[in-house]
Amino acid sequence: MDTPQLNQYIELCKFGNSAAFKNIVSEYQLLVYSLAFKLMCNEQDAEDVTQDTFVKVWQNIGNYNQQYKFSTWIYKIATHVCYDKLRSKKNIEHIDIEDYDCYSEMNQEELLHNKELKKLIIKLTEGLSPKQKLIFTLSDLEEMKVEEIKIVTGLSSEKIKSNLYLARKYIKIKISDL
Repeated sequence: MDTPQLNQYIELCKFGNSAAFKNIVSEYQLLVYSLAFKLMCNEQDAEDVTQDTFVKVWQNIGNYNQQYKFSTWIYKIATHVCYDKLRSKKNIEHIDIEDYDCYSEMNQEELLHNKELKKLIIKLTEGLSPKQKLIFTLSDLEEMKVEEIKIVTGLSSEKIKSNLYLARKYIKIKISDL
């Protein structure tokens, strides 16, 4: 979607045009779901985060500042929704590996291989704080630059670099322990 068309949809949404919002959702749904899935590693949670994100986008579209890229603004909302959900999950002591259904519709051999991969990923990230996991995902999986992460998270460059350093260090230690 080109910028003038996006801006037109945004303006229409400010006046309650749900058809224009449907076009925005169609354009950005995969982006939000992809981020949510990488952070939550659970299809249902990623779907919930995606839905909650677009509810917040709809409710707050009047606050969007066109000085920033719209995708960055949506990332910011999605990361806050994920961060809240991760913090609430941190209070859950037992995590059932079967809840982390990261892949669907695969043959049995692929499922067994991916189940082991899921266990490893969960093991490597379970000790990260929600903030570290968020920053690690944005930087290393979403390949965002520090300046963009600053906009999305509201953290300073120093805090981002510090959390990223700690997350990477933790994961390296966990990998070496395997």
